[in-house]
Amino acid sequence: MKTVAIWNPASGSAPDEKDLRSALDEGCELVTTTAEDPGPGQTRQAVKDGATTVVACGGDGTIRACIEPLLNTDAALDMVPLGTGNLLAANLAVPSGLEAAPTAGQRPKMTIDIGIVNGEAFAVMAGSGFDAVMIRDAGDEMKSRFGRVAYIVSAAKHLGDALHMTTVIVDDKPWFSGRTSMVLVGNHGVVSGGLNLFPDARANDGKLDVAVLSAKSLRDWGSVLWRLVREKPQRAELVQRTQAETIVVTTNKPRPYELDGEDRPPTKTLNFSIRPQSLHVHHGDNL
Repeated sequence: MKTVAIWNPASGSAPDEKDLRSALDEGCELVTTTAEDPGPGQTRQAVKDGATTVVACGGDGTIRACIEPLLNTDAALDMVPLGTGNLLAANLAVPSGLEAAPTAGQRPKMTIDIGIVNGEAFAVMAGSGFDAVMIRDAGDEMKSRFGRVAYIVSAAKHLGDALHMTTVIVDDKPWFSGRTSMVLVGNHGVVSGGLNLFPDARANDGKLDVAVLSAKSLRDWGSVLWRLVREKPQRAELVQRTQAETIVVTTNKPRPYELDGEDRPPTKTLNFSIRPQSLHVHHGDNL
């Protein structure tokens, strides 16, 4: 059994290297990411060298960077979440910070699906529109200074943004056409703050969940948020949901998009697919 930890020293709440080494099992090898290679190369080398578990030590970006080289291999992903959102860790009940380090690579395992959007892998969620501009405008400096509050400040700036004409095709069939503020596609349901956007999402059901939001006023957004918090059904004119194996999202103008909290340049088309049962992951005892 060989465990290799991939550490991003630039992540939001990165500890001192000495503290991280002390917290990890003494048999765990520690490898540092670089600006040129934020994780994929180190992960690929770890698998080549016979690692049975790769522990991603960093934020959502570091964790996502380690995923693709692990797909359809015998090696499993574990994590020491050191970022602002820690999306995958939250959905897998892995503790945040150095609390996760001592048992990294020793936690229970399961196999999950992985989503693909425009050729890139994501584990939790990807989307176009409001969530992408919110993530983009929060920025690393704001997140470093204010943590999750940075997302709230950024979101407030965009609550009144114009809606965009959008079409959504699911499993080769037209499903939605209209004006939207955001389109989200997820493999897990929970986002920052513990909000469960996709109550029916299962990480290993072979399907992606998609939601189209058409909120355009503070009142609309208030209604969506209130119903999310209360776990009430959403108003059909504001939120529509379905599940599919393939999803094509097309907008009339280029819109920024994000995957697992990383923003990407604007585009008019997003092509989603799923790779069922393609990643072994360690999870917390309370999952």
